[in-house]
Amino acid sequence: MPHPTSAQPATPPATAARALRMIGPGIVLALASVGASDMVTTLNSGAQYGMALVWVFVVGLILKYALNESIVRLQLSGDKSFLSHLTQFGGRTFPAILLVAELLIGLFFGAGVCSISTLILMALFPGLPFGITFAAVLASAVVMLWIGHYSLVEKVMVGFAVLMFFGIVYLAVASVGAGDSAVQASQTLVPVLPAHSLITVLSLVGGVGGATGIMAYTYFVREKGWTGRTWRTMVRTDLAVSYLLIGIFAVAMTVVGAFWLLAGEHKITSNSAVFDVGQILGRQVGPVAHALFLLSFFAVTYSSVLGGFQGIAYVTGDCLRVVRRYPHQDDPGHDMSAKAPEFRAALVWLAVCSVLILQTGKPVTLVLVYAAISSFVLPILSTALLVIMNRASTPAELRNGWLSNALLVACLTLFGFLCLLQLQETIAGLA
Repeated sequence: MPHPTSAQPATPPATAARALRMIGPGIVLALASVGASDMVTTLNSGAQYGMALVWVFVVGLILKYALNESIVRLQLSGDKSFLSHLTQFGGRTFPAILLVAELLIGLFFGAGVCSISTLILMALFPGLPFGITFAAVLASAVVMLWIGHYSLVEKVMVGFAVLMFFGIVYLAVASVGAGDSAVQASQTLVPVLPAHSLITVLSLVGGVGGATGIMAYTYFVREKGWTGRTWRTMVRTDLAVSYLLIGIFAVAMTVVGAFWLLAGEHKITSNSAVFDVGQILGRQVGPVAHALFLLSFFAVTYSSVLGGFQGIAYVTGDCLRVVRRYPHQDDPGHDMSAKAPEFRAALVWLAVCSVLILQTGKPVTLVLVYAAISSFVLPILSTALLVIMNRASTPAELRNGWLSNALLVACLTLFGFLCLLQLQETIAGLA
């Protein structure tokens, strides 16, 4: 007997208003995809180039929307999970490669995001001990995912989305015209490609919103009960809202970086440096702005813990299920859900690794290997979708059109180039 999903049987919305009320997986995707590193990326872009590279984030989000929309169309073409569909493209090969990548992501992910969430809470509530607070952050996410249903996680994520949205928009509006770099920032509103910045630009295109989140979205959709080709319009609407939220985040953080940091030639090089931005806002705008910045920062990081753990557990668990049971992974009793043993095993892996890496630090060789392996994920995904979604066996209404194919080729070109750059960096680091 298959594992039940948390959603009740649903029917596609008949009106736009009802579709907007049903939006949920896209919000989970948006918050799971955006983390502290994305705050660093966008703030640093504003600090170095002002508003001139906002167009780069827009291009990147369009490409990732196209990739995600193709993935979810494949999901809607049948009752199998996304990775079961991908066995059409090389059998166990892609799930096995992805399993290694996801295990390495799980090894390093939790310690970093839980630590930064802990530091934010300690800044908001001075006197909190690091160890106990770290344990509370980690345990709250794991327990919620272990005992809760998808619908519970979605409600929590929507609450964080509201806090993050209003917080960062307020900070962006407060920065315009008031920041130390207002004059310089206002002169960078015209989109440009700065000299000697091609590699930086390409990295920014691929930077906001990760590969695991893109794949995890298909599991959010399944848990919601959106199955079958009749849900195509609803899924597209949900995804559009998701990437709109990510875009608002990227633009707002770029505004903060541009209007406060550009003139001083600041460079945000680490997660901890983000706290300096909050202190600048506190001195110039007031303590309310500082507190709101920290709350928004916490919404970003803790939702990244919760959504990241959920997404990694889904993808890792399903990789394990498919690799172990192929070609019988879709037999009754082996379905993938938040109650599946593989999902819970992945949660245990995430929790144990979070504590282990916190205590021992990140082994440099494994970090380099992880970076190299994970850089293959998006190029392989793009290739697989170009093959599978143009096959005659795919329902005609779900196959790629010329625009989808063009955007997937662009994804393959961009992410393939970034993969080569990462391989070069890894080889140099291991030499």
